[in-house]
Amino acid sequence: MMRAPNQDRNSSGSKVGILLQRSFSTVVLLGLLAAALWWNSEAGYYGLVCVFCILSAWEWRHMLRRSRKASQPNLSFLFGAAYPVVLSLACCMTKFRETAPTQETPFLIPFPLLLALAAPVLLVIVSFIREMKNPVVGSRALRSVGTTLLSFIYPGWLFAFSILALHLAYMKEGSVHPAVVMCVLWVILVTKMADIFAYVSGFLLGGRLFSRKLIPHISPKKTWEGILGSWVLTNAAAIGLIFPMFGVSVLSMPQILVLVGCISFIFLLSVYGDLAGSLVKRSLDVKDSGALLPGIGGIFDLIDSPSFTVPFLWFLLAFIG
Repeated sequence: MMRAPNQDRNSSGSKVGILLQRSFSTVVLLGLLAAALWWNSEAGYYGLVCVFCILSAWEWRHMLRRSRKASQPNLSFLFGAAYPVVLSLACCMTKFRETAPTQETPFLIPFPLLLALAAPVLLVIVSFIREMKNPVVGSRALRSVGTTLLSFIYPGWLFAFSILALHLAYMKEGSVHPAVVMCVLWVILVTKMADIFAYVSGFLLGGRLFSRKLIPHISPKKTWEGILGSWVLTNAAAIGLIFPMFGVSVLSMPQILVLVGCISFIFLLSVYGDLAGSLVKRSLDVKDSGALLPGIGGIFDLIDSPSFTVPFLWFLLAFIG
């Protein structure tokens, strides 16, 4: 079936417009990151993450109320807004130290990590208690508690692991460790580059090599050409960022191969994180979580993929630290 010429032009123009909007939003976000790096303080880094998490929690509340799905949107927003702030305060007050276990304290868990583990547990308990006042109607109570917990964990609680990762940059006297900050920033940039390059590659090559879409029932616009093209471009750009961000002058072939493996792992998590966001929105019958970022949507749409990659960075930093 042939398309009318004006339809093709409208479709192409729409894609170009979205690409320009995404580029503008990306420049604004990069400006915020640059400002935080220029300030180079705990307050700046933690504050930026808190703003993203709080706005994402607010968008979750709006999506849940609009969809009328079984949930407790006000409770999840309360936890989603308070948690990153309390976590930031805990990190500021208790600098991370490598403390050897003793007989009195054989297992020592840093307070910020303990807080991170306790938050979703407390939310489950409170949401169950609140749900007990309602009559039992099928599986509504279970869906309400599950959705409330999900709206707190994804992406806000997961993305807040960037606070815990940055916390590792402040050793003993609280002096900043630039390499750790650069690691966190590099992972976030690689994650978002995967999203942007997937859109650009899909825009330029989508449908020319493969007739089948990636996962059309979740994200109809994602193509195999976009994913493959993004993987190549993301690897090239991510390796290129290593030189200015970490002061590296040369990379050996084994180092490049290790980097390609790490970047590919981040890329894979990024794709699934973005698809998870699409799955949530499709389940709630909404197109975008918000309209704060032209071409992107809301803050939820911005941090959905980094919420899959940042926690793994924290595990790596904590393990090798």
